[in-house]
Amino acid sequence: MSARPLTRYDHPAAWTAKELMAQSDKWVYQLTGEDLAELDAALQQIKSKGLIVPYFGKDDFPMPKLAARLEEPVRELEFGIGILNITGFPVEKYTKDETSAIFWGIGSYIGPPWAQNAAGHVLGDIRDQGRNLEDTSARGYQTNADLDLHTDGADIVGLLCLNQAKEGGENQLVSAIAAFNKLIEIDPDAAEHLLNTTFYLDWRGEEGPGEKPYYALKLFTETPKGMTSLAIIPYVHSAQRFEEVPRLTEQDLAALESFERAKWDEPLVLRVLQEPGCMLFLNNHYLMHARSEFTDFDDSREKRHLRRLWLESEAWADARPPAMATILKKVREQWDTGVGVEMWDQT
Repeated sequence: MSARPLTRYDHPAAWTAKELMAQSDKWVYQLTGEDLAELDAALQQIKSKGLIVPYFGKDDFPMPKLAARLEEPVRELEFGIGILNITGFPVEKYTKDETSAIFWGIGSYIGPPWAQNAAGHVLGDIRDQGRNLEDTSARGYQTNADLDLHTDGADIVGLLCLNQAKEGGENQLVSAIAAFNKLIEIDPDAAEHLLNTTFYLDWRGEEGPGEKPYYALKLFTETPKGMTSLAIIPYVHSAQRFEEVPRLTEQDLAALESFERAKWDEPLVLRVLQEPGCMLFLNNHYLMHARSEFTDFDDSREKRHLRRLWLESEAWADARPPAMATILKKVREQWDTGVGVEMWDQT
């Protein structure tokens, strides 16, 4: 148990949706004509050298003016409000792969790529692949299912929208710090329990050879950079399929249920439908995101399609909580295979 009663955490990322929208100048960046010209010139440079994702970095993708303009928004992303939304990219003027290369180039100025799965993919495709969450080898981004509020397994996640769905696919964003503050308010015992309890999470088939198919961590951690969260609650429940994993207690289940209520407190939820060309970056230490179920177009060229970056924030190197450090260790030792991503403009 903590040595002091829990009190609300004061942090720039502890926002309500209304408070976040009132600060849009800190986290929404509209690309200018000069920015777009610089990005196009950088794209032409890598094309002239025959470079493709993921085989180039920021030294190959010069965007000095835009990089300077993004310095303050990136600081807000890293240790402030925890979000950066880059808008105004004319996706209709480029192929999917060209747009993705520009997205990759911008991301390289935020941090190094972080492998997203055991295959070593560093630019992931978020599309309905006909998978089902009941399949314990499937992950949410491979389905069209409604996804609960969660964090991803990297310091920063970037989402580029290439195509919207026919219906649905709305993103919901919530501050994990604000949700934890709400939990302190409505159920302080649950907040105390979650802060001090180790849970077991399912690797979903992506453990290393001979390793256990689950790992242990705390969902919430106080760090020098503020309260952080690794809220992948569905994987806590799916880890219960392994007999050797300790059973969730009544207190565990009650605390998780209370947090479920707290994080969906309506004033905390920002609801957005990401536009094609929008590049959204989220700090996974501070924020959670969700997605509503969607219905796709019949034409494969029009189906909902996002591309995802996981990035390592070097600014978090001295404050990364053990939960995220566990995943980074896995990435560096086993997932970082150098494998790229197959580009498929035909879809």
